[in-house]
Amino acid sequence: MGWDRNSKYFKWGIVALLVIVISTVFVVIFSNLKGFFDVIGAAIRVISPLLYGCIFAYLLNPLVKVLEKRLYPIFTKKAKTEKRAKGLSRALGMVFAFLVFGILVYGLFALVLPQLYDTIASIVTNMPRYVDRAEEWMLNLFANNPKMQATVTSLMTQGYERLQAWLSDGLLANAQTYLAGLTNSVVSVVREFASILIGLVASTYILWSKDTFQAQAKKLVVAVFRESTANRLLHVGRETHRIFSGFIVGKIIDAMIVGVLCYIGMRIMGLPFPVLIATIIGVCNIIPFFGPIIGIVPSAILILFVDPLQAFYFVIFELILQQIDGNIISPRILGDTVGISGFWVLISITVAGNLFGFAGMVLGVPVFALFYLLFTEWTNRRLQAKNRTTVTKDYFEIETTDDLPERALPDPDQIAFEEPETAQPEQEPEKKKKKKE
Repeated sequence: MGWDRNSKYFKWGIVALLVIVISTVFVVIFSNLKGFFDVIGAAIRVISPLLYGCIFAYLLNPLVKVLEKRLYPIFTKKAKTEKRAKGLSRALGMVFAFLVFGILVYGLFALVLPQLYDTIASIVTNMPRYVDRAEEWMLNLFANNPKMQATVTSLMTQGYERLQAWLSDGLLANAQTYLAGLTNSVVSVVREFASILIGLVASTYILWSKDTFQAQAKKLVVAVFRESTANRLLHVGRETHRIFSGFIVGKIIDAMIVGVLCYIGMRIMGLPFPVLIATIIGVCNIIPFFGPIIGIVPSAILILFVDPLQAFYFVIFELILQQIDGNIISPRILGDTVGISGFWVLISITVAGNLFGFAGMVLGVPVFALFYLLFTEWTNRRLQAKNRTTVTKDYFEIETTDDLPERALPDPDQIAFEEPETAQPEQEPEKKKKKKE
């Protein structure tokens, strides 16, 4: 006797089975949460070369697309076939993109890292002098308040004694542990470097065959799901690409601009450690909301050891720079790719940062923005099915649903679900047209 798949009992049975399986999985996960994250971490380490390849390909793809678009008309006139023209334009676009990437990496290692090393070495060498200067400045600041001066002196003395005790006792006592940790760190760095190299090789294959991979993914979606679900998934894929490409690539470009402006400003003002601090400010600026604060605080403390007045000037300069970035530079680069309020940005960074660290702080905002968009679309579709308005302001002062407009109105502030555009027939190359004529 066969199963009737259209029977309501069969469907309820499948639903019950899925609920049991999902509940069991959740119980196993939450009963051993650390073990679950260890398994996830191990799986990520195994596929890390492929992940690096996808990341490199995704970051370089906008540059490849721009160059390919510019070169394709040139090669169309010179190449014998359209396929050859497309291949040549993509190959040269990839070569140029990897060349730009290589120049940036070389600039980091050849220009920035030596200056960073010299700066850190100078800080370590002159640290006693910086501490004495900071102590003298603090004592002069509270010269008219002997009680506060005595408190500050006591705190600084205690801090110095604890540091000295740790260097003499704690560091030597745990030298073997630190050495083992250092060895593991070196092995991890070597392994990570190997994964990056393999990822670079993988990224070339991904960029070269990106159209094929994209078509295969769409083909699989259409084959597995029914038409409405397939259209929905294709829409989600487009929105995911729009949000992530706009946010991540834009944030990296914005951070580089802010870092360069910070370096130029510090050199003009004669502030110390311009390379180190500009690097810190640039990297931290990738993190939304908290990034500028995370970058300014340690940088100001470094300058405070050299000259407290210069530290004050630096903070003022950074506040002005962040205002310029927030109101002029960032909107022009990023636009409205995220589409969520500052409150949700704060929530997404806090939650994702606590769960996944630095990567969570960077990726938490676009991931939350995507879920926010999908939830908004789902809500609007439900309201439209009930013949209710989707405009948020119509709900401000209602007491019952009778106060709402009876027909669904489009919400200009929300992104509506759009069906995929009908594919247009490809234009014939000019050479073929001439031959036909």
